[in-house]
Amino acid sequence: MSSVPDHAESVAIDACLRGGRYLRAAFRDGETDADHSATDVKSSADVESESRMLNVLKRAFPDHTIDAEESGRHPGDDRYRWIVDPLDGTNNFEAGLPAFAAAVTLLVDGEPELGVVYVPSTDELYVARRGAGLRYDGERVDGAETPPPTPESATVMSVIGHGVKRDAAASAVSEAINRGIETACKRRLESWSPTVHWGLLARGCIDGAVCYRPDAEEQALGELFVEAVGHETAAGEEWFVAARTADLRERLVDVVTDAV
Repeated sequence: MSSVPDHAESVAIDACLRGGRYLRAAFRDGETDADHSATDVKSSADVESESRMLNVLKRAFPDHTIDAEESGRHPGDDRYRWIVDPLDGTNNFEAGLPAFAAAVTLLVDGEPELGVVYVPSTDELYVARRGAGLRYDGERVDGAETPPPTPESATVMSVIGHGVKRDAAASAVSEAINRGIETACKRRLESWSPTVHWGLLARGCIDGAVCYRPDAEEQALGELFVEAVGHETAAGEEWFVAARTADLRERLVDVVTDAV
């Protein structure tokens, strides 16, 4: 029997749709306030989307723990912990780039069991459940549907956590990883909206991912997505690699281990 509450999936979808539909309207209107810094940006859209998402989750599961990006931890039963990312891709959003999403992940006993991503600009919905695969706009995704890449022809996204750019040593490692990906593969896509690109990787639209000190808000969901479609993975203490083929995974592992 699944450890996920019966209506958790529909609640997660509702939360993402409510947050995401607000984001789509705000993006079109351009009437948000933003506080820019050297390494990040905070937008009023984050707060407004999160408020709508929390209303849905708290009404359905008032006793569950929620970790929300803007408002922090809302204590509850730690067996069920929701991670709420109300606007993944804030820098993109405020720059007028339509690559952003609303996302939630449900962890049960510390393990990601359910993940939902809604991409407002393209009206795309991803739903992953452990042991039940991943659906894209209602259709099951088969990770082997598109032709496999060679490492030389691959597009690989790179992901770093918010703290990396604030640490000179970590920044140097990150730069070495980036240069290694660019040498080993056709294209490196620097992701500032990982939940959007985890969906593309799961569908085979891009080919791999290298994460260095990634943020928990996106990482648990990303690992659930690639596991759901059977992609190849590897992990170290501070890094995670996913790829559509074993050859590409090994090439990316070599890149990371040479840099770390």
